[in-house]
Amino acid sequence: MLLTRIFPTLVGVCLLLPITGMAGGSTSQGRLASETSITIDSELSAFIQAVWRESPAIQEARAALDAARARTEGAGRPLHNPSLELDTERTDISTSSIGLSQTLDWSDKQGALEDIARREQQAAQANFHEVRRATTLETLEALVDFSTARETLSLAKHRTKLMQTLVDTARQRQAAGDLQALDVTLAQVAYSEALMAQVAAQNALVEAEVALQAVSGLKQPRWPLLPDVHLARVSDTDTAMFERLPSLVMLRSQMDAARARTRLAKKAGSIDPTLGVRAGKEDTENLFGLSLEIPLFVRNNFSSEARAASFEALAAEQAYRNAYRRAQARLSGAFQRFENTRQAWRSWRENGAPAQRKQMQLLDQLWQAGELSVTDYLIQAKQNIDTQEAAAQLLGETRRTQFAWLAAANLIEVWLGLAQDEIETNSGESK
Repeated sequence: MLLTRIFPTLVGVCLLLPITGMAGGSTSQGRLASETSITIDSELSAFIQAVWRESPAIQEARAALDAARARTEGAGRPLHNPSLELDTERTDISTSSIGLSQTLDWSDKQGALEDIARREQQAAQANFHEVRRATTLETLEALVDFSTARETLSLAKHRTKLMQTLVDTARQRQAAGDLQALDVTLAQVAYSEALMAQVAAQNALVEAEVALQAVSGLKQPRWPLLPDVHLARVSDTDTAMFERLPSLVMLRSQMDAARARTRLAKKAGSIDPTLGVRAGKEDTENLFGLSLEIPLFVRNNFSSEARAASFEALAAEQAYRNAYRRAQARLSGAFQRFENTRQAWRSWRENGAPAQRKQMQLLDQLWQAGELSVTDYLIQAKQNIDTQEAAAQLLGETRRTQFAWLAAANLIEVWLGLAQDEIETNSGESK
């Protein structure tokens, strides 16, 4: 009865992964949890945070955000500095003077520059979140591949033990005269095939773990377990969360920055006068003077630059519209794929898995009673193991589609309980 004892354990590993509690978060987080009845192991959240700390891509995006903040700080300062002029002349009459001049930002170019810098900072912050979201999704997908490879190896080892038991039993029955040598040979061939499949599964697990280490930048003796998939039907996405999708926020900010550049380009043809005051002494006479300098836009009125900036703003707007449409389509497709695989996985758990357990119990009983030939037993046992492997692959695919949907809906960090990070807590959202 070895198969009967081992199979329920494997099914338990595949179907009843550990689930622990998670503290409540934002409204969207609470809604998501209530709809799915799924909680996240704090170990998984801590693991993702460790990946964030080790990710060069995230650190690069953070450095770019810090640079954008510095530019915003600089753009908030006055555009023109005053000028100091000293003049002295010695001829028959000695003349000396000191002057101070200041160019006035009459058209508020500094305000336009500050607006551009602020929009670019928003884009940099959105890019930071987009890189982090993509890193999170890539890491979770690598975890899924590793988990699937681990389950496949477990099934391969189970198959090897099952075939070894079959060979031992066949030899005992051959000694008793109940089986022919051909049956024993067939069992031995099946055992050799199981060993080859086990080696292939071991290599696949090594590759999956190496890929996980490369993505996460971590090496751990034990990787975090993934929670179970959503079984209850979930509603489509939260529109407010979708609108805050980092890739869309980044493009919106870039579009606003392009519009701000258009306003700046139009102001380039506006007059910024320079006022100056001068005082000095000519021999024994005191000197005092005022000056006004006005640029004349005769040779270049900067209208071409303004038109170019306007077209660039239009291009940025169309890029955002295109990205928004594609993001909506991506979300719709991801949701539908998740629904399809979720339903298939739920059907397997509720109907397929119990039937398979019953099949294996009957198969073992018939084999022990001597009512099955080696060939019949191998055919049905192989079918059962193949079905278990297919179920492990289905679980992996369901998890991948679940994560793809969460990422497309901008809910993956909410799902992990990591929606509020140090960027938003310390500095707040850019206005």
